[in-house]
Order: sequence, then structure tokens, then C-alpha cells
Amino acid sequence: MATLNPRGPLTTEELSSLYPSSLQLHLVHIIFRHGERSPVSARFQNTGLTPFWPYCKSAAKFKSAVLEPTGEWSSLAHRRRTETFGKAAGTAIVTGPDGDMDGICLLGELTNAGRATTLHLGQRIRKLYVEQLKFLPENIGTESEYYLRATFVPRALESLQQVVAGLYPAVNRSPTSPVLTIHQRFFSDENLFPNEANCKRFRQIMREYSKMSAEKWNNSPEMQHLQSRIGKYIEDGSAISVDGHPKLSGIMDTVNATLAHGPATKLPKEFYEEEVGRNMDTINVDEWFGAYSKSSECRRLGVGSLLGETLDRMLAATSDAPEKEGRLKIALMGSHDTTIAALLASLGAFDGKWPRFTSSVAFEMFREKELKQSKSLWNKLTRRGDLKGAEDGYYVRLKYNEYPVAIKGCKKPGNHLKGDESFCTLAAFKEIVGNMRPKDWAAECLVNLDKTGIPPVEEVE
Repeated sequence: MATLNPRGPLTTEELSSLYPSSLQLHLVHIIFRHGERSPVSARFQNTGLTPFWPYCKSAAKFKSAVLEPTGEWSSLAHRRRTETFGKAAGTAIVTGPDGDMDGICLLGELTNAGRATTLHLGQRIRKLYVEQLKFLPENIGTESEYYLRATFVPRALESLQQVVAGLYPAVNRSPTSPVLTIHQRFFSDENLFPNEANCKRFRQIMREYSKMSAEKWNNSPEMQHLQSRIGKYIEDGSAISVDGHPKLSGIMDTVNATLAHGPATKLPKEFYEEEVGRNMDTINVDEWFGAYSKSSECRRLGVGSLLGETLDRMLAATSDAPEKEGRLKIALMGSHDTTIAALLASLGAFDGKWPRFTSSVAFEMFREKELKQSKSLWNKLTRRGDLKGAEDGYYVRLKYNEYPVAIKGCKKPGNHLKGDESFCTLAAFKEIVGNMRPKDWAAECLVNLDKTGIPPVEEVE
């Protein structure tokens, strides 16, 4: 329910099956949820759960860029210690169960476990794309070969850094290599998660759907079971509900965070009962992600622009020959659970379960090997690779947690590689994304504000 149990390396037989000899891998986008973290809010202290989690060793190893009196830049090493109100007047330094003062986490901070799982994700990416497929170079290449991006949330950025460290550890990063470039955006421009705060119409849709979800679930047998098992632990005695205080999603956040960590931070045993976990997951998934499978407007405003930018890189890559030196080969993006589930639900490929820490979606783009000469010749003759039909002979495959999943619109005859629905033609993928992509996200966020009620029920394109 919390920590991902990843698959092992592909066998020789699996490689042959999943990567057909007739196709050549051309470009990979991997968008992943950050690793394990502390809760985003301090809850359930009445059960003995400490608000201060002792799982962040990185707090003793910070370095900051500082300007010296000479005008030169250097780094300032420092450690963080957390203060709190003492029993008497004044303050006290927080210590962990073993007396450690230098490993206390802030709320929502990437923990030691989260660093380990995102590092492991990077190592699995290296195993597949460097060692087995020989797609990426053994040592980190030029900056034009990769694109790195994370949201402004520190745990997403740190998770990206750990993934890069797994993909290209220190021995594979030359001291003379260019400094890594990691892209980030202002909150108002962020589309690496569904940006409800900066899109009025999207916020309106999600609130309406959340209200509908509360009406559906608050008096359900599932909610009644939750109340009977863990209701006694709600501090103010209020009933557990979708829109309660705390919200059910907040309760599940704390439960999942405790599940992913050690005995020093555990809730009473009722929180970990199988039916309790299953009911929380079912209800919260419906509230947070149900609208994506039912409203085209929700898909457009939630993840349409992110899918559109992913498609743009794919279309631009069709003009690059496989052997072109320095061409873009991989994009790595540190994001959140809401990103992963929204993408999958919008593409009709969601399993209906809340994404675990370090979950990932990968968009693999392939080209037919027989295009190697004919396509290059065509591009030379026309001096462009963006003509109508330039996507012919290219395919896109979606993988969730390293397993192929079929995009709903790609299952139609003619929209996929013969005999394998998971290989969507680039032309079909372009049409699917085109139907979701807003022409002007900021402008569309300000239309239909006079509409009320739940979004219209529509099929995923």
C-alpha cells in the first residue's frame, strides 16, 4: 500500500519479447513519484506517534553555495537541528529515539528510505537502458542527451537527484563533465502535477467531484467500517469522512508514511488491517482521480499540457537519426502521486490503486529499423522532419512500474503494432494527446466558471 516492490531485471527471454528486433528504441520519458517521506502534517499524536521523525540523515550533510569576500563562489557545509518548545520556558533540541539530533525530518521531507528507493530506481534504469539494451552510454554524456526536471517541492528534486545518482553513479560521472542542468518552474507555470491552485476551472471541477464523492461514500458501508475500526483515534471525536477533519486522504497519508518506515513511527494495529487499507484506498482514489476517467475538461486542464510537451519531444525526435551524436535520449522527471495517477487515468490505463512511493510511468518511443535509411534520405531531400506523416513507422509504449500497459485509444485496429496493443502508433498517440492538450492552458482555466454540477461523463479519447 505504501512502498513499491519493484520487479527484478528482465531475463533474456523477456528482453526479446518486450523489445522486438524489428524496432529500435529511440527516446524514453520517465516520470516518477518521489520516494518515501515523512507525513505532510503531524497527526495522531494522541496515539503516541511522534511529530518528529528520525529518518533524515541528509540533514547532517547540507551544502550551500555562498559568495566569499573575494567575489568567488564556494560551498558552506552545515547541518540542521530542529528546535521545539521545551517543557519549561525556552526551546529544546529535538532528538530521535537513539538520542540522534542530526537526522530529524521536516514535514513532507524525503527520508533515508525514500533516498534508497529512488536510488534503486535509477539503478534499475541503468540496468535496462545502459547494460542490457545499450541504449544509453555507460558514462554520462553531453547535456543534450538528457533532460532533467522536477517540481519545486524539495522531495521531488531530491528524488530526481537520487535517480540520476543511480543511473550514473560517481564513477560514471567525469569531473570534467558539464554541470548537470535540472529544470524547474514557477508554481504558476507548473504542469508536472495537476495544478489545481493556479487553474480556477480545474479547481472548480475537482471540488465538485470531491463533493460528489463525499455524498457517495460518507454513509457507505466502507466508511462505516473505517469508523468502527479507527474512528476512536480521531482527536476531536468527529466522524471519519471524505471531507472531514482530518480528511480521509490525510489519514491515509499518515498511514502510508508509517507503513514505509520503522518501528519508531507506528500507529495502532487497527490502521494496518487489510480491509481498512482497502477501503481507504478505494474511497480516496475515487475522490482524487475519478474525474479524469469521466471528464475531458478535467484531463485537459489536469495533465493535458504535460502530455503535450512529452509529445512535442517525440515529434522533434523523429527528425533525428538514431546514430546522431548528442541527440536527446532520455527525460527524467521528479513528480508526485497525483501526477502518476492522473496520467494513467487520463490515458485509460489506471489500475485504480493509489500509486506507491517511487512509482513511475515511462513513455518509450520506438522506430522501425527499416526506416533507418529511407527516413533519413527523406529528411535530407525535404530538409525537414515535421511533414505530415513524419511520425509513420514510430511507436509509443506506456509502462507503469516497469510493466507495459495499453493506452485505451491505442487498442483500436490500425492504432497499434500488429499483435501487440501496448505499442501505440505515434500517429494514434498524437491524436489521443491532441484531443487532451489545451491550446492555451491559462486561458482555458478561466472559461466555464459559470457552470455548476459534476463534469459531464465522457469516454477517454
